[in-house]
Amino acid sequence: NMLDSIVKAASGLKEKVATKSEVSKILNEATNNDNWNISNSKLQVLADHTYDWNEYNTIMKHLWGKISSKPKNWRQIFKALHAMEY
Repeated sequence: NMLDSIVKAASGLKEKVATKSEVSKILNEATNNDNWNISNSKLQVLADHTYDWNEYNTIMKHLWGKISSKPKNWRQIFKALHAMEY
C-alpha cells in the first residue's frame, strides 16, 4: 500500500539523517583543537561508516580539509592524520 511505502521511505530518510549528524559530530570531535584525542570506539564508528561510498567521501573530504589547513592548526592536522590511520 502507498501509505506503508511512504512511511518506510520516511523512516529510511530519518535513519540516514541521524547517521549523518552522528558522523558529523564524531568528525568534528575527532579533528577539533582540544588537547586530547578521541576514543577508539568513536574512531571505529567512523571506520565503519567508510564502507558506504557517500559517507566515505564526506569523511575523507572533511579529513583532507583539516590536513590542508595552516601549520598553526597542527593539532587538527595531527588528529586528522590519526583518524585516517585508524
